[in-house]
Amino acid sequence: MPPTTTTAHLAEVLRVEERSPSFRRVVLGGEGMRSFGFEHHPLDQRFKMIIPPQHEKPSLDLVDFLESRAEDDGLSWYQAWLRLEESERGAMRTYTIREWRDEERELVVDMVLHTDEQGVGGPAGTWARDAEPGWQLHVIGPHREGEDRRSGIEFEPRGARDLLLVGDETAVPAIASILDSLAGQDVRGCVILEVPTLEDVPELDAPGGIEVIPLARDGRAHGDLTIPAVKAAVTTHPPAGSGASGSGVDLEEVDIDSTVLWDTPQLLTHAAHGSTTETHRDERPFYAWIAGEAGVVKTLRRYLVREVGVDRKQVAFMGYWRRGKAEG
Repeated sequence: MPPTTTTAHLAEVLRVEERSPSFRRVVLGGEGMRSFGFEHHPLDQRFKMIIPPQHEKPSLDLVDFLESRAEDDGLSWYQAWLRLEESERGAMRTYTIREWRDEERELVVDMVLHTDEQGVGGPAGTWARDAEPGWQLHVIGPHREGEDRRSGIEFEPRGARDLLLVGDETAVPAIASILDSLAGQDVRGCVILEVPTLEDVPELDAPGGIEVIPLARDGRAHGDLTIPAVKAAVTTHPPAGSGASGSGVDLEEVDIDSTVLWDTPQLLTHAAHGSTTETHRDERPFYAWIAGEAGVVKTLRRYLVREVGVDRKQVAFMGYWRRGKAEG
């Protein structure tokens, strides 16, 4: 029987690299990662990192926990994991695969060093700041012989050549990976990156037709620069296939304080499909991928769909995080 997509792997920190004031790169590998892997480009593929409570190594053998736990209690593995004391299980956080080096079995992760107004970081940011070679933690991600190794990918332009990629620092690794996948392709469009400082703008390998617009927040609120930049880009280069009246679109409001804003073409309901234009799912003239702070993403969702008239089947909106709220 093939492994499921929910597979735990024990990873060891092989190397760390200071990328910028807000980013630290962690390269994971070791024997426990021999079963991790996939054959496709990672694009924006997500995976989970379980931050150990003691940081240097896990207190719980998560691999054994997932393999041996009986499911006749009706609980999913995640529900069962949540029943454990946090001092034993640690904290789960979602990250994007920046790069997977299959031959070396190395997983590259670019981690944001988050802190609050008092300079205090959360479990993942603190772990990323302090991590050293030899530290261990569990990751939950694709098994190289699993049934669905593409689980966690949202970027699906389906042939679109007119692209808009927008994100804050939490989306930078995903956007960088997506741009890597577009090398040599005949695409045009715009990438808008909002990061804490200009030093946090990474080197990006973007196709010649893609304009990269870096925005340094420098203490401003999230979205203060991104929202007007997106509106300017859309005004200068109207999305192909847009222009339908946005007033007729049944765009439900999302309470971003109580639920996750995750509105992607793959998740649209039949009713949502019926409220959009007749763009064929395999013939998207324009495709946008927008991720970051949920309040900012919600504003851009309303603008693009209601005001500009972009078909919802042409945009992936993802609230990666919510200001003032920890994941989980």
